[in-house]
Amino acid sequence: MAKKPMTETEVRGLPSKKNTYAVSTGYGIRVHVQPNGSKYLTWEYLFPPIKTGKRRVYYFGTYGKESEGLWSLKKVREEKYRLDALRKQGQDPDLLKSTDKKEIEQTATYTFRRVADEWLGSRKSMLSPFTIEDYKNKLDNQILPVFGNISIRKITRHECVNFKKSHSARAPEQARKLLMVMKQVFEYAIDMDWMEDNNPARESKNTQTGHKSKPLPSLEDWKDVPPFLVALSENKCGGEYTTVIAVKLAALCFLRASSLVSTKWSDIDWKKKLLTTPYDRMKAKKEHLTPLSDAAIELFRKLEAINGHEEYCFFSPRGKKYPYLNPSSPNHHIKNLGYEGKMTTHGFRSMAMTHGQEVLKTEFHIIDLQLAHIKGDKIRQAYDRAQFMPERIEFMDRWSKLLIENGLEV
Repeated sequence: MAKKPMTETEVRGLPSKKNTYAVSTGYGIRVHVQPNGSKYLTWEYLFPPIKTGKRRVYYFGTYGKESEGLWSLKKVREEKYRLDALRKQGQDPDLLKSTDKKEIEQTATYTFRRVADEWLGSRKSMLSPFTIEDYKNKLDNQILPVFGNISIRKITRHECVNFKKSHSARAPEQARKLLMVMKQVFEYAIDMDWMEDNNPARESKNTQTGHKSKPLPSLEDWKDVPPFLVALSENKCGGEYTTVIAVKLAALCFLRASSLVSTKWSDIDWKKKLLTTPYDRMKAKKEHLTPLSDAAIELFRKLEAINGHEEYCFFSPRGKKYPYLNPSSPNHHIKNLGYEGKMTTHGFRSMAMTHGQEVLKTEFHIIDLQLAHIKGDKIRQAYDRAQFMPERIEFMDRWSKLLIENGLEV
């Protein structure tokens, strides 16, 4: 018995999954559901309309309400019947796409907002949740209020450059990143053949702000480290328990804050004393191993006593954006200790590199590997293959003892 064609309600109700998938709606029309929930409709046909004809795919557009300039199932089926009649008369529907493209431009179906939404959905499996959240915030708060409802084809180079300039005086680095996000949205539209191959948000010497990023604050002079470790241990500002442990573990493990606070209990191998951070939670998109010193193990055990029944080590019942401690919380605590402008969570990484070499006399490449820095040189590639785990374990143990001897309490 033939399967009944799908209804509008059934198509609307199709759930998103990790990867794009397609479902037949009947009459040769398929709906493709993307990870971000967006849907688009296609029709497979033979041309010439004989058994030996070539199989081709006609792309209608994004599924949705006709009142919003999108394609309902009813509208697609009507268009398919029209095109099929022309196909049987010897006209290839694929060659009629110019008419469709003109309609798209006139109805602004592909607004910057819609393209940005599809682009962001397509990147979810390739970028960390934190990067996705950062891109989404830049789009929602700065870019979409200006360009959201404009057809992707009608945004000019002049408008993009002026948009960047409007942010450059106040926050030049933020301006650069905003243009970078816009550039990627336009690249997606170009790849999907929704606009000409001329990216209006491309970078050039005329769009450069001349701004040079400053390194984040860190305690570069060793004499400043012991007083900070004492202040962290005394916690006179009354920082929340899990936040204090997060800062101490950042000092011991020097993971980036986002990678640290998203740690799951399943990431820890207690017997091997090893923390594995999956690739999707690492900036370099590569799985990272962190040998855990006895002090780090003890801190995780303290967390286990209160959050051991949860999925995340730093579970936070007050979390809104995340089910765990906000990645910005460790930095706020460091500021409350009186070290604003002097030290950051990221600064522990610089501390490890500087004092690991100068105080512990550890070789650069051992520390660099533990920091998960990625470089393309052949020497580093050899280090990556070797991993140098015994040397890294020794370094992490010595680093832990050094901090404890100079004021860190666990």
